[in-house]
Amino acid sequence: MKFCKVLLNGEVLFSKARMMETFFERLSGLMFKKNIGCNALVFKDCASIHSFFCIVIFNALFIGKDGKILNHFTKIPKNKILPSVFGAKYLIEYLNEPVKISDNDIIEIVEL
Repeated sequence: MKFCKVLLNGEVLFSKARMMETFFERLSGLMFKKNIGCNALVFKDCASIHSFFCIVIFNALFIGKDGKILNHFTKIPKNKILPSVFGAKYLIEYLNEPVKISDNDIIEIVEL
């Protein structure tokens, strides 16, 4: 299991995010989970998601290769297919309240 930090404009947004690297980690994501044991899940090279078999409401940030936020989906209910976000380099799925972001915010992933 590999972890990272997620920074928003240089400030720590998620201090303990889990990098989802293996096929099974990426396949399962938030499916069937109530607790993820960290602040967020980070997927590299992921441009689309669904919420089938998810039992929690969650949020998703799609990040471009330059760190700009391409799209922010909030309070995603179960059994939804979200539109693809072309150009996404990272996807960050997180629980709790949606993060407040603005147009010029930059996200950085720092591996631990």
